[in-house]
Formats: sequence, structure tokens, C-alpha cells
Amino acid sequence: MRRDLLAFAIANVVALAWALFALLQPWVGADPDETQRAIAQRYVPFALVLAACGTALVATVLSPERRAAFLRRHFAIYLLVPAILFPLSRGEALLNGQIGAIYLFAIALWTAHALEGMWHVVANLQDARAALLLAGVLLVPFLALMPYHRAVMPTASDEPHYLVIVQSLLADRDLDLKNEYDSETYRAYYPDRLPDRHIIQVGEAQFPIRDLGLPILSAVPFAIGGRLGVEAFMCLVGAALAAQLYLACRDLGVAHRAAFLGTAIGCLAHPVLTYTTQIYPELLAALAFMSAARLLRDGRAASAWSLAGASALLGVLPWLSTRAILIAVGAGLVVAYCALRPLDRRPATMAARAIAAAAPFVVFVVALSALNWRMFGLFMPGAGYYVVRDQQQVLTFAPQVGALGLLFDRVFGLIPRAPIFLIAAIGAIPLWRRGSSATLIALLLGWSAYLLFIADIAYWWADGSPPSRYLLAGIPLVVVALAAGLEQVLARGGAWRAAAAVLAAASLFIGYVYAALPDIRYDLALDVRASGSEGALFTFLGRIVRPDPALLAPSLVQAAPLDLAMGALWLVLVVALAMFGANKERRQP
Repeated sequence: MRRDLLAFAIANVVALAWALFALLQPWVGADPDETQRAIAQRYVPFALVLAACGTALVATVLSPERRAAFLRRHFAIYLLVPAILFPLSRGEALLNGQIGAIYLFAIALWTAHALEGMWHVVANLQDARAALLLAGVLLVPFLALMPYHRAVMPTASDEPHYLVIVQSLLADRDLDLKNEYDSETYRAYYPDRLPDRHIIQVGEAQFPIRDLGLPILSAVPFAIGGRLGVEAFMCLVGAALAAQLYLACRDLGVAHRAAFLGTAIGCLAHPVLTYTTQIYPELLAALAFMSAARLLRDGRAASAWSLAGASALLGVLPWLSTRAILIAVGAGLVVAYCALRPLDRRPATMAARAIAAAAPFVVFVVALSALNWRMFGLFMPGAGYYVVRDQQQVLTFAPQVGALGLLFDRVFGLIPRAPIFLIAAIGAIPLWRRGSSATLIALLLGWSAYLLFIADIAYWWADGSPPSRYLLAGIPLVVVALAAGLEQVLARGGAWRAAAAVLAAASLFIGYVYAALPDIRYDLALDVRASGSEGALFTFLGRIVRPDPALLAPSLVQAAPLDLAMGALWLVLVVALAMFGANKERRQP
């Protein structure tokens, strides 16, 4: 094995040296766009180094015979370097998206290559090692996508306002954002003057309305690398989430390959892949939620340390997002149950477990409330949103519209952008039948409470940011159910595998389109209502796919009777898939 890896390392050094020599030659474009020059001269070598490291990582777990073929196949990726350079060398007028599409296709090809290598051995690996290896493989496309997104897409919507808070913490050591907005220091990551300030005026001070968890955690990455440092941090969060998702699937008895496939597809499709390049707290909230649920996997036998860890992670959720408090409430009930049952323990043991389960959560919530009291004079989490409650309607108490919209809406829904998650319905009931573990119950209660709340929010679509933002914090349950559903599909074979392959291909293609053309991710509900638009994604897909796929999805933003009826039909389909999975359960050998 050492000889193979040494030969691989030498060959990569030679190939990378050739790529760098070719990329830095003056014949690369007569006068290429700055973004295209950056792709050719910086991003391609960066991606090649990442790919080489990822291939070496996977090669360490392969058999000698398979390793040799795997390493040889790796070098086919270098053949795409001339495909990137050739149009530039001819001085052709190209859009950034066209060059980016080739660059991202090479990354997608390498990702498929690495995952195929893991597929053959994942069942022979220890769960922890497989999880870390999968996280390492997925980190490559996350990081390789990051500089391209930064080059072609400025921060948008709430993103710059989170970074303004970070700048205030680093420069002034306070949360008064007046200096940062007045001096326009945000122009380092935003191309123009911000049209508004996301602040609450308290006397002369301007305090942030946004939640503070993400800015605090991003302070060190921003100090190191600015916006790029924070986006790299989000990529690491995405990789850590992938590892936790795989381990959760294994904790719940999902077979190795199904857990591997479900986690990989779930993290390479929208919304996880999309939000690794976004500066929003929901991806962090998903990681905290998943990690807390996994700490409860021993149920009533969970140690005091596990209870304390889960409690602390749930206590972090209100810092990350006021909406995520509902996740903390749902999962917190399971923490309390695991701590207090059975009731026949010694009083000292019961008291110690109760303190371990409650104290960290209370400390985090009290600290947040005290900080809000210092800023706004209100001792409560989410005080900023409470202060401005009269300026914007929050709750509509219409979950039947919001829930259907979050799942099936043409412009903002999850399923039209990642139809593979329909397979999660097939795995839902078989997953429950395997044993209602504390992890699964925590995921279910946290997700249910959260979904009910955000379905009642008047602006459930969260426009201005990429779709499914509000669903992202609860995505762990959906990905785990997807893995369980894929286990059922793999066991059946035939037409079921073909259908799942089509759904997976559609989901991954949409994730690729969103990555290559990030500007089409930003639709506005007001425009949809005024024009009846089918959204930028389906406008793009409608030019290359017939019949127009937008015809299959309702518009719950408009919520006309026909749209509600179509949404109900989609819900009936999901229920039917769940019943089918319950009646035809077959476990993979």
C-alpha cells in the first residue's frame, strides 16, 4: 500500500506541476474576465490538490487490486483541465456560468469517483471511520465550490448583516453596529451601500435584530480569512453534519450502504449543499440538533455527561435562531425523560442526572436573556424580534398552507428542488418499527414542533435567501428517513431502484444548477404573487426540459383553490408512499 500511495503522490506532483505551468502561461485568454482568470489560475489548482488528498484518503481503505484501478481512474479528472482552458485560450466571449459549469462538473465527477470507491468498502469499516471518511470526501466539493461562489455571487439578503455583527465584535468589542454601518466597512464583502440596517435603535445605540450565535462562532474564522474564512467554516459544519447523519443512521439500525447513500445524496442535494456557501445559522442549528439527538442514543441509560452535552447543544439553539427554540423544546422533553426515568433510582443519582440535564440549557438561555436585557431591557431569548413584533406580522395560524408550501411549493418548496426526499416517506414507518429509540423520538419531537411553528409563520418562504432556509434546521430527521427509505428500495430492486435513481439524478442536477448559477436561487414572494412567476429555477429548467416541470408543482404563495388542491394531492402521495413502506417492509440482508 505504501508503494502505491508513494507512486500516486509522485504522479500527482507531476500532474499538478504541469497544470500550474499551463495555467500560468500568457496564452490563457486574450483578455479573460477576472472571475474566469481566477477560476483558471487559482480555483483549478486548489481543486486538484483537494481531489488528490481526497483520493488518497479513500485509497487507504481499498484492497490492493481495487486501489490500483481507483488511483488510475483519478487521473482522468486532469483531462478536464484542458476543457476549462481551451475556450479561454481562444479568447472566446464566455459567461462566468459557462466556465463555472465545466469547473463544477469536474468536481462533481471526482465526487462520484470517490463515493464509488467508498461504496465497495463502507460495510467493512467501523462506523466512526466510515463517517469521518465520508465527511472528508464531501468536504472536497464543499470547499471547491466555495471560492467559485464567492467570485460570482456577493453576499445577499441577511448575510452581510450577520458579518456586520462579526465586524463589530472584532473591531469595537461591542454589539453597537452604528460605527460599522456608518463607515461602510461592509464593502469588503458587499459591493454597494446596504439599502437598510437590520438594527433596533435604543437611545444612540443600534443593536442587532439578528441572532448572535452565528456571529460569535464566526468571529475567529472572519478574523483569519474574512468572508472566505466564514464560508470555509460553514463547509466544515456541513462535513461535520454529514458525519453525524451517517452515525445517526447506523445508531438507528440502517444498513451501511443505505446509510452511506442517504447521507451522501442528502448532503450533495439542496438545501445542505446550497447552504454550505451561505452565511446563515440554520446549518449550524441542524448540526447542533443532530448532535444532541445522538447523545441520547442510550436512552434512559445515557450517562450524566451525555445528558449534559445534549442539554448544552439544545441551549445553543436559541443563540443560533429564535425559531430553533421549538426544536429545543421538543428534543428537551426527551432529555428530561431520559434523565428522570426510571424513578426508582437513588435520590442522589436522580438529582445529579436532573442537574446534568437541566443546568447547561438553563445557563445558555439565562446568558442569552441577560444579554438581551442589557441591549433591549427585556430578559428573554429572542427579545429583538419581540421588540419589533408590531412592525411585521409573524404568525398566521394557517399551518395547512405553510406546511404544504414548505414541502411542495413551486418556487420555495423542498420537494420540487430535491425530489429524492420523497423516498423518506417510504422509510418513515419501518424506521419507527425498529424501536422508538431516544434519538429518533428527539428528532421527531424537535422536527414536529419546529415544523408546526414555521408553517404558521406569515413569511414561511423566507424569500431573499435560497429556498428551504427554514426547513434546514430540521433536515436531520428527513435525511435519516431518506436513508431508511433507500434501504427499502435497495432491498426491492427493479423498478423501485430505477425510480429512486431518477429522483436522485434530478435532485443532484438541481443542486449542480444552483451551484453553477447561484443568482437563480433568490426569488421574492411579492414578485411571485404579482406576476404568477414559476421562479428562476423552473424558468431555467423549462428551457431544457419538456414538458415544463413547473406544471407539476402548486404555488402555495398564491394559494389559489387549485394550488391548495394540488398541494393536497402531493400530500396524499407522500402518505401513500409511507403506507406502502409500512406494508411492504423488507430489510436488506
